[in-house]
Amino acid sequence: MDPEEQVAEILESADNREIKTTGAANGAAGRLFSNSAAMAITNLAGRGIGYAYFILMARRLPVSYLGAYAILVSASMMIELVSNLGLDKILIREIARSGGTAGQGYFRAALPIRLTAGAVSAAAAWILLRVFFKNLPVGPLSTALYLCGIFPIVTARNCEAFLTAHERLLPIAASQLLERAFILGGVVLLSFGYLSFSDLVRVAPLASVARLLVVGRSTLRLWGRQAVSVLPHMGRLLRQALELFSVEVLALIYGRSDMFLLARMGGLGDAGIYQICYKVFDLCVSLFTGFLQAVFPRMVRDSSRRSLRTILALGAAAVAIPAGAIVLWRRPLLGAVHPEYLRGSTALMWLMLTVPLVYVTSTLANAAIVAGRVRIMIGLAGLLLTANVGLNLALIPRYAIDGAAFSTFACELASVLLLGPIVWKSLSQTAD
Repeated sequence: MDPEEQVAEILESADNREIKTTGAANGAAGRLFSNSAAMAITNLAGRGIGYAYFILMARRLPVSYLGAYAILVSASMMIELVSNLGLDKILIREIARSGGTAGQGYFRAALPIRLTAGAVSAAAAWILLRVFFKNLPVGPLSTALYLCGIFPIVTARNCEAFLTAHERLLPIAASQLLERAFILGGVVLLSFGYLSFSDLVRVAPLASVARLLVVGRSTLRLWGRQAVSVLPHMGRLLRQALELFSVEVLALIYGRSDMFLLARMGGLGDAGIYQICYKVFDLCVSLFTGFLQAVFPRMVRDSSRRSLRTILALGAAAVAIPAGAIVLWRRPLLGAVHPEYLRGSTALMWLMLTVPLVYVTSTLANAAIVAGRVRIMIGLAGLLLTANVGLNLALIPRYAIDGAAFSTFACELASVLLLGPIVWKSLSQTAD
């Protein structure tokens, strides 16, 4: 082969490698977009379905029955929080990092922990409901059947963590939509008189079973024949999961403390107006939760400053668009609900300014989990909770709902300023 032919062959080989690399990058970007879009659509559609069946129930049932349903749903949410034990992100991190049969080992090790925690928390919730809510319009057996829905839920969440680590979010989106649609179907049957309230409570866990069947089938498609034992690592993982669980509990209290303080000091009227503003804020936050879920496995595989900078810049710019539009149109939006809600105009502005900060904080928190800096987040969450309560106590008496909204903005800004340097330093130590 003469020199010219050798040069041509080398150039052709380089071109082929470049085409393959470009194709892989385009495929990865396409998958990230489709996963993010699917979860965003699911979040929005799920909220719409939730509002629809809540309205149907309100039109069909007496107020006391609606209150009973709210109590059962709240109990189920608390059971799910406890049974998760902070394992979701830790499990995704380890499966995405190890992959293959080791990932299956993490799946198998985490599942019995979740099922045991679910059984204990469901039993405790059933006892508390029977002791403190003796006038529930459902019997003990119906209550127990409803709470047993935690078992397919925690199994489904284990499957969802496995699928997320492998960047397969479309089955997750489909399963969650199916679950909501199943509940909506039960409520429709209730509204037409084909089901009683007790019947609805008893069949509700079937929605979780439907969710499990979808994600379980997709998980089995990725499943190998053998799984590597990861039991020697489970002590460390469980410790970090419990640390993350502590952060989630503190974050839950942090997110709801302003509403309780506002209702106590400003009255139920102010709390109602603030609730409307917070619903808009929550809707904007839901727009990027799917993207954060989809991009987390990639953050595990590429824990570099450059990657983090790109995710922060693109995401914050994207979420600022709907937030900015709502700031401009906040008065017509609130006035369309009722003229009285115009008092929430300034509060809604502060909450919309908080949306990009929440995105940045959430991304930094994911980066901290990737870097194994979970413990530092406990101290930060406790500090933010204390600061939020203190600011609310100081501002609500004078500024009412505007003070509550500003305290949220100030705390999220402080979170970015405190967590950012810590994560940045961690990534400089762990990046390749």
